[in-house]
Amino acid sequence: MYPDYLFEYPNMDSSFPFFMKRKLQWKTPSHRHDFVELTLVLNGRGTETINGVTHNMLPGIMVLLLPFQVHDIVSDPNNPLELYICNFPLDVIFELGKMDSHLHDILLGNAAETRNTFIHMQDCLFDEMRQSFNSMWNEYENPMPFSTVMLKMNLQRVLTQFARNSLQAVQNMAPPAQSRIPASKIRSIWPIIGYIHEHYLESLTLTDLSDRFGIHPSSLSEMVTRQYGIHFIDLLHELRVRHACSLLHATEMQITDIAEESGFGSYSSFARIFHKTKGISPKEYRISHRTRTPMQ
Repeated sequence: MYPDYLFEYPNMDSSFPFFMKRKLQWKTPSHRHDFVELTLVLNGRGTETINGVTHNMLPGIMVLLLPFQVHDIVSDPNNPLELYICNFPLDVIFELGKMDSHLHDILLGNAAETRNTFIHMQDCLFDEMRQSFNSMWNEYENPMPFSTVMLKMNLQRVLTQFARNSLQAVQNMAPPAQSRIPASKIRSIWPIIGYIHEHYLESLTLTDLSDRFGIHPSSLSEMVTRQYGIHFIDLLHELRVRHACSLLHATEMQITDIAEESGFGSYSSFARIFHKTKGISPKEYRISHRTRTPMQ
């Protein structure tokens, strides 16, 4: 049994699938989503509960919520939370990992319980991060030439600062060396998820992943299902359909070519799975998005 499951956000089919909003947050019911959510508290007071663990929300708190973590937010009735909220795909963090794998490890952690979900910034650092978020907001709301470049630069800066603060917090709280669990003994789902995200357009099976990561297919299937709440094949289909959506939205490719480009073995299977996932046909999806202009 899961709470509300959000799997779409505005702008997700554009060339840079990044969405941002600034809002007063009174109460958000328990929910999960399959994209990353980055939040900065500007003003107000409240609490947030992530996977059953509650923390305070106050100015200077930055939260990095990974896909499928369940959370809710409650504001102080007399002092509502004012937040910046950013949504983007997990691929953004995987790209950071290509620049520095240690940065990737800190942001994702070996498991949900081994990473910080939030940091609390004081004074100067809070001002610095608030300026970065303000810059992203200005570029997002008033796009100009190279706005996407500016957005990516500031997002990388913010995520890197989150990782730096998280690393410092972990080092300050680290147990004695003899009581630590060796990293090699911690079974992490994220390298597997990262590989799936990088190779989902190829022929990819549980057996392929099992051979690569040295995990029995049934155990691997259980890990994916536990993290995502869906089976491996459904995750693979969802990623491929999302790729197809971006092509339907941003190109004039023939739909049969899009089916092949998106990793489907035949047009009939593509059409069937696309309709099952989106509730409409690929052609209907393309028509419904004709009037939308992706951010430059």
